[in-house]
This record gives sequence, C-alpha cells and structure tokens, in this order.
Amino acid sequence: MKKIVICMIVLGLVLTLTACGGGGSKKDVDLDALASELTASAAFTMDMGQYAMQPELAAPTYGYDAADVASAKFFYNNGSAEEIFLAQASDEEAAARLEQLCEDRTANQQTVLSSYNPDAIPRLQNAVIARSGVYVALVVANDAAAAQTVVDKYMK
Repeated sequence: MKKIVICMIVLGLVLTLTACGGGGSKKDVDLDALASELTASAAFTMDMGQYAMQPELAAPTYGYDAADVASAKFFYNNGSAEEIFLAQASDEEAAARLEQLCEDRTANQQTVLSSYNPDAIPRLQNAVIARSGVYVALVVANDAAAAQTVVDKYMK
C-alpha cells in the first residue's frame, strides 16, 4: 500500500512539473499593436509610420517564400536604412527560416551600404532580431535599445 501511495505522489509530481515545463501554447503577438508602438516610438530618426510598404514587397526584399508567411507588416526608409519587418510565419520551421533571412539581410545591407551610407552601419550592426514561436521581428533603428524594449514587450 505504501508503494502505491508513493507511486501516486511521484506520478502527481511528474505531471505537475510537465505541465509547468513551458511546452504549452506559444504567446500570440499582436503585430498591428507592435507595429503601431514601434512606429510611434522615438527609436527612429524618421516617422516610420509614413514608410509603410505593401507586405507583398517584403517577400522579394527578404527573399522568403510567400507560403512561409501568414501575415506581415513592413516599413522601410531607404534614406536612413531604418526598417521594421514583423511577420507571423506559417509554422515554427518557417519562422526559423525567416529569422535567418533577417540575419542575412542585415549582413548584406552592411556590405551594400558601407560605400555610400556608412552612417547606417551601426544601426544594422545593432539590429533587433527576435523570434517567439511563429513570430519574427527585425527592427533596424537609430536607438536599438528603445526598439528592443518595445519588441520584448510583445515577444517575450
């Protein structure tokens, strides 16, 4: 009888620990609210809200397969090299691919802009790239710390 009670207690503890293990559902990110707060923030040298681009333009810019993205927000200012790319991927594997493409983009932009817009290089070096479940964010801003604070509010 003692062994049965001990086994029941151990089983209860295992189930409790498994339930708290973080393997549950991922946090949903409100991309509209995140985009709104980022564009309204002082992290950028320009009013990024006026640089909203059609989400379809993000696919050729970042080189992703449209099937990988369920929805996206895209803001880009070529003059300051500041940008915001927020996406809900179709699944976590697609999110991992998007995250890698964001890293590739910032590295490529550093190479491209180094000859004619060297002021943009620190922004690109400090770009905020974040992933939470199926959500991916890339923010290239003048104040990376301020942008990171906003992104963390939604994606952590």
